[in-house]
Amino acid sequence: MLKRAVNTILFAVICFVTVDQANAALPKYLYNLVLTVNNVEVTSDANPYIERATNTTYVPIRFVSESLGESVSWNREKQEVTIFSEHGEIVRLTIGSKVAHVNDIEKIMPNAPVMPVSPNRVMVPLRWVSEVMGATVDSTLINKTIHVNIIKPHLSKS
Repeated sequence: MLKRAVNTILFAVICFVTVDQANAALPKYLYNLVLTVNNVEVTSDANPYIERATNTTYVPIRFVSESLGESVSWNREKQEVTIFSEHGEIVRLTIGSKVAHVNDIEKIMPNAPVMPVSPNRVMVPLRWVSEVMGATVDSTLINKTIHVNIIKPHLSKS
């Protein structure tokens, strides 16, 4: 009886450790994303990803900004990205900081921009940056792939 109890406890401990290690081995990011801008699929040289801990979709800043008709500059010394919109808005983001400046007004982002070693690109929270630039973001799950559509109406020039 004692031998059976010891074997049961030992089995339970082994299962617990194995399951815990399996969870630790889960990928930090989910890569099966398809991005579209105004219903046209776009691709980037760096894969967008979802950070599972915060359920945040990250994309390269230059990719999302230029897809929305904006321009971007990078200040390596300050680790700061500046987005210039076609309508005169200026958005400044700093790597690792949730504080952004939109037309010199401080805004708190839900997640900070990051610059992982691979890819060596500034990655930003897609929804927040897109919405600041006047776009909306819609996502749907189709066949285990997340489809994210960024919609930005183009204003007619008079």
